[in-house]
Amino acid sequence: MGEISARTLGERRGVRFKVAQIDVLTEDVELLVVGMFEHDGSNLPTGGANQLDTVFQGTLSRLREGGIFKGTIGETLMLSTPPPPIKARALMLIGMGGSVPSPHLSIGGLTELAMRTALRMDARSAGCLLAWSEREIPSDLVEETATAMMEGALKAIEEAGKSASGEMDWIFDIRNGDATRTANALEQRLKVGRAQD
Repeated sequence: MGEISARTLGERRGVRFKVAQIDVLTEDVELLVVGMFEHDGSNLPTGGANQLDTVFQGTLSRLREGGIFKGTIGETLMLSTPPPPIKARALMLIGMGGSVPSPHLSIGGLTELAMRTALRMDARSAGCLLAWSEREIPSDLVEETATAMMEGALKAIEEAGKSASGEMDWIFDIRNGDATRTANALEQRLKVGRAQD
């Protein structure tokens, strides 16, 4: 797959939503959120977490094997100063769980968790690699998964209310799966949320 064109989807309470192909090493953001699945032999990481594990010389694999950070659903690990060559100022790993149940069933809650963290940090930019960086999304779940992700992000923003200050660029990675359908579903859910105000 070649480069995916970056695109702005819209804005919600100072958060500008964008889609792009994110490189975990070179993305210059204040917070980089990367999903990591549990290891079960048939569910080997292939995306962002795998790239990070290579840069960290197998540290993520050792953390998983030692039971320190296994990738169970909702588990988090924060690195406030990731080492070079990572350009993000902070790195948040979020456990995606195993291959069953499918990630689309919980992706909204994980995106909400990531957005809450970014808002709490008062981050001005964040890259979100949860679903697409690790697995191909089945074609029949593309819209459902994208919609759940946007709903989770919007829920965190709405609940932060007036406590959310400043502005932020939030970038959803759309590397794996159907980029156009994913971007359209994210944008459509954002528009629906705006219309309900």
